[in-house]
Amino acid sequence: MVRFEAACYTDVLGIEHLTGSLAEAVRHFSTREGAQLRFVSKYDHIGPLMGLAHHGRTRARFSLNAEPVARRLEGGTASVEARMQALRRLALPVALGGGGYPVGVVLAPIMPIPDWQQHYTELLDRLQQALDFDCDLTMEFITHRFTPGSKDVLLQWYPNTSLDLAEEGRAVKRNKFGGLKYVYQPEQMKAMKAWFYTEWQRRFPAAPVQYWT
Repeated sequence: MVRFEAACYTDVLGIEHLTGSLAEAVRHFSTREGAQLRFVSKYDHIGPLMGLAHHGRTRARFSLNAEPVARRLEGGTASVEARMQALRRLALPVALGGGGYPVGVVLAPIMPIPDWQQHYTELLDRLQQALDFDCDLTMEFITHRFTPGSKDVLLQWYPNTSLDLAEEGRAVKRNKFGGLKYVYQPEQMKAMKAWFYTEWQRRFPAAPVQYWT
């Protein structure tokens, strides 16, 4: 299976009402055996995607986060609740008025905010209520990280941001090309990963975790 990502650098669903490009891509991939399209969004403008004969070859993923993080850092996007309801509508079988899409959740960026277990428990409980039926669901866990370059850009755009970009206390992770990013310390990452995997498996035992990073 070859997978094509439609949302690497922008939120295609957020501008779908202007471009119509995502619906056209869904139609295109519906006839391509051995290929799958996928996208991720923080918006809920799913009307153009409903009723399309996608043949299961597009996976619709939504980026979710704990309410304190979303309210503080995701201004201008759909609410977490609206995203969950959009996810539900796309995942519901066509016979029940839904879109019948394979779906996914991208939980990002995960942050160990005060009382993080409580806030993420509430998020996962709400997601379980929204997806109270069998569906083709995947999960991707992404912790907060940043590179020197991304930090500079963010501070230029949002000089008064409350996002924690302190390099002190972070671990440095290097790639094979010599680039680096600042991530949480290994002990903290290990503890968070164990907690999230356990909580996800308890609620969605049939939904695979694609990765933790």
